[in-house]
Amino acid sequence: MKRFTSVLAVIVVSVLIGAGAVAAVNYWRGGSSSPAATTAATSGSAAIPVSSNSSAANLATAPGDFSALYTAVRPSIVEITTGTAGSTPFSQQAQGLGSGIVLDTSGHILTNYHVVRGSSSVEVTFSDGTTAQASVVGTDPGNDMAVIKASVNASELHPATLGDSSTVKVGNVVAAIGNPFGLEGTFTTGVISGLDRTLSSSSSGRPLRGLLQTDAAVNPGNSGGALINMQGQVIGVNTAIENPGGTTFAGVAYAVPINTPKRFMQQLMTGAAIAHPQLGLAGRTLSPSDAKSLGVPYGIAVVTVAPGSAAEQAGLRGASNGNGDVITAIDGKPMKTFDALANYIDSKSVGDKVTLTVHRDGKTIQLTATLQAWGTTA
Repeated sequence: MKRFTSVLAVIVVSVLIGAGAVAAVNYWRGGSSSPAATTAATSGSAAIPVSSNSSAANLATAPGDFSALYTAVRPSIVEITTGTAGSTPFSQQAQGLGSGIVLDTSGHILTNYHVVRGSSSVEVTFSDGTTAQASVVGTDPGNDMAVIKASVNASELHPATLGDSSTVKVGNVVAAIGNPFGLEGTFTTGVISGLDRTLSSSSSGRPLRGLLQTDAAVNPGNSGGALINMQGQVIGVNTAIENPGGTTFAGVAYAVPINTPKRFMQQLMTGAAIAHPQLGLAGRTLSPSDAKSLGVPYGIAVVTVAPGSAAEQAGLRGASNGNGDVITAIDGKPMKTFDALANYIDSKSVGDKVTLTVHRDGKTIQLTATLQAWGTTA
């Protein structure tokens, strides 16, 4: 079945983005918007193409000419239209719009969790206009990722090649493909303008860490679409924008690095629960002057410790008990910033034990914490 996006759908989506609360960041869920408050597998008989070969052929055939790149990747990017219970063709406000990335010839498609969250129906439109119904098979709200599966002939499925986001550098030329405002297959270019950005997730409250920042133009409807390198490899999933005006792209966009969903791809494709580890504390990176006054070269001041958390059970003390602890290392690795600490915890699994090097009352002690699942503390 083939269809064309109606003008009405484009108009409706274009007015459904609102100003964010903190850092003025908007997460694009078709049908609604949620402000931000502050993250190689196989399936069935088809393997997901995965490549990290930076020497692969550059598809930008001439300076400023990206037509070959677009032609190669466009069939792998789909439009996702969602509906909620009771929605009808005459209740457009109940519908949503986003993008997705074809993973294999079994019908698995990667997108943002906020694109499909709360949806009772999901429809996928392919690059040639063919449409198919899809179902949500796996979600990872903590990383704002989801996998849906479309019921469509394999001939419609053109899997994208997933790259290695750990090799991405500031200044790399990139391109975004998606469906902003319902404009199918829109292609924009830019550069990686920052790395390791952190935003709060409107889906779970868990911060999204390690995000890629780009100045490639993206807008509502791009969510779940691909951020690609010049070899046509997907290096990120477009997820959020800085949006001080409350409506359109302001020059700063964020993408979840592709290595994040790759790490959890098997669980996403099988619908297995995904748990993320948590230490359970609020902390602050010490300034050089504060560190000197405390007699440490660097560290994270423990401000509060969540009741029942791994941190509390390990014996960490927050500032509410007087002078709080200062964490200077985990598993022997120096921790100079709170983000470094949080990223290290994110790299572990629920149930893992970590050894904390702590400065307390002028002495250095070692504490052992057993990481709990995010959201399990009181």
